[in-house]
Amino acid sequence: MNQKTRERNRIIIKYSILGIAMNLLLAVFKIAAGAAARAHAVMLDGVNSLSDMVSSLLTLLSSYVAGKRGTKDHPLGYGRLEYISSLVVTMIVMYIGAITLFGTVKSIIHPHDPPQYSTLLTVIMIVSFVCKLAYGVLMRRRGRDLDSAAMIMTGTESLGDALISLSILSAIVIYRVTGVDVEHWLCVIIALMILHTGVNMIRECVTKILGTRLSDEDRKRTAAIAAGFDEVLHVSNLMLHNYGEGCDVGSLDIEVDENLTAAEISRLTRRIIRSAAEQGVTLTSVGISGTNTTDPEALRMWDEIIAVARKHEGIKRVHSLMMDKEENVISFAVVPDYSVKKRDESLRAFIGELEGMYPGTAFDVREEIDM
Repeated sequence: MNQKTRERNRIIIKYSILGIAMNLLLAVFKIAAGAAARAHAVMLDGVNSLSDMVSSLLTLLSSYVAGKRGTKDHPLGYGRLEYISSLVVTMIVMYIGAITLFGTVKSIIHPHDPPQYSTLLTVIMIVSFVCKLAYGVLMRRRGRDLDSAAMIMTGTESLGDALISLSILSAIVIYRVTGVDVEHWLCVIIALMILHTGVNMIRECVTKILGTRLSDEDRKRTAAIAAGFDEVLHVSNLMLHNYGEGCDVGSLDIEVDENLTAAEISRLTRRIIRSAAEQGVTLTSVGISGTNTTDPEALRMWDEIIAVARKHEGIKRVHSLMMDKEENVISFAVVPDYSVKKRDESLRAFIGELEGMYPGTAFDVREEIDM
């Protein structure tokens, strides 16, 4: 694990400890004051603060474990535990929302005595709103800076809690001014908000765990590591697997002049792997494909093939042209456009057009995954 990742985990742990302390104090005061005032919404908000404390605790524990070195069974470390902890936090949020909704329905069917809102309770809810709002903004901002899914989700949850505290304050004002008790219906709104937040968080967690296509920024950043070397003509077939934030492992292919020697290629790949490691990316291999760069006939055919490829919408790009004159074979790689439904038909039409242009020539076309 590099220094950047260790520093990242240290910051996450620091903010998680802050969240644990804040939510524990808020939970104790809200539950105690809510029970004394028979204010069920306040007590539920206190229970929600307890769940936030558990959320921060899970984030703390996962960051600590994620910072450990790899073992024999898990050589790439435990970074993905952060995503799992985020999913557990989400389950807790959904559970709180469900029991809140269930309890509220019971209260509507069997009404209880109206709450006795006190000045102390009002002050507690104001403090809760300010603390939750500040903590939520801070966690989301730092989470984006550190690319931490757990911190962003915790911050989002805290902002939702701030809105809940504000809603309860509004209910207190309405009751004191008009004498109308809207607490039951407020609890329904709170429960639905919590459930809605939980659904969005589950979607984010599952996306992280399943893995997705690399963002344009990540692809460009990783490809630029190899493309920065003069000998590299083209970078393709980039494959990266995430084993926790700051731990990307994968491979890529580079296109080089066919006249490079084995020694030159070996030296080039070592330099690329070393440069990637400095950027926090572990390349397990660098694939090599040669291309004709000096043969006028090959260059002319390559221009013609590219021109034909541009006419077929199912083809995103072509690269790595090699022409074997002895065997009369032209080989190259094709990256399909996955946004086009009939890309297979487009590829067949493309090859068919080339065969018509170059009768008697065989085409060895390698289809790559567009990562």
